[in-house]
Amino acid sequence: MRKRCFMVAVSLFAALVLMGFEQAQAGAPFTNAEGVGGVALNPMAYIANPMKKGDKGLFGLGIVSKPQLGIWNIRLCESGVNWFAVGGNISFFNRLELGYSHEFVDIDGVQSTVDKDNFSFKLNLLKENDFGLKFLPAVSFGGIYKTTDADDNFPLKDTEDIDFYFVATKMVPGLPVPVILNAGLLNTKGYVRGVLGFGDDREWIFFGNIDVVVFEKFIVGWEYEQEAEVGDVFKGEKGMKHTTHSMWETHIAWMYNEHLTLIGSYAYTGDSKSSEAAFDSAYVLSLQYAF
Repeated sequence: MRKRCFMVAVSLFAALVLMGFEQAQAGAPFTNAEGVGGVALNPMAYIANPMKKGDKGLFGLGIVSKPQLGIWNIRLCESGVNWFAVGGNISFFNRLELGYSHEFVDIDGVQSTVDKDNFSFKLNLLKENDFGLKFLPAVSFGGIYKTTDADDNFPLKDTEDIDFYFVATKMVPGLPVPVILNAGLLNTKGYVRGVLGFGDDREWIFFGNIDVVVFEKFIVGWEYEQEAEVGDVFKGEKGMKHTTHSMWETHIAWMYNEHLTLIGSYAYTGDSKSSEAAFDSAYVLSLQYAF
């Protein structure tokens, strides 16, 4: 398994090096694994694939954006987990983003693959620099309805619930290169992001990103998500305090052209020897396509 993961990482690097050099126009927010416009882990306040000035969007109506698709492969080699996700976004009036993704999680020692569905919305409340205020970030509110079939393998109490979040995103002006800051609060009951069900307690947790655009065609960044204590998750439990481990990841995205972006990432989900909700290191590949 470790050798295979190493080969995946090498293959990604080779693919990035061998890609042609074109002027980049695509970029964040990407369609993340849960079908939300963001980066790998976290939502951003920006709407995914917004209509640009003069763009008529889907059907030429100037109302609905063209779709954006994201494919993710996440290999948690040390824990024997292979995680695959495919999703998409579409937006209305550059204000309301709708998204969907399906996640397939193959866990060594578990009889069947865990399937998880995510249906999301994001409402952009404030656009960046609204009212002529150059310091004003974009601000959005969103929700993700999640459902998992992990109860086929585990005695889960709940298999569906909704996450809610507030997020602010700002491109910092006046710097030599574009720097994007992103921070928000997520309200969740999800255990391992809902893949392994939902607890009976909700918690507000912090998430944040920093991304830098370099050489016009690369985005280099880092993001973090705080741990969440969600209470009882499995049937028969009372007074348990199951906690999803905090996570961080670092990524590089190659914006090949106005449609295609390739992403490589390394993530750390915590030491599996000290937490049942930690899965060690992850090696991540993603292909993003904006129509």
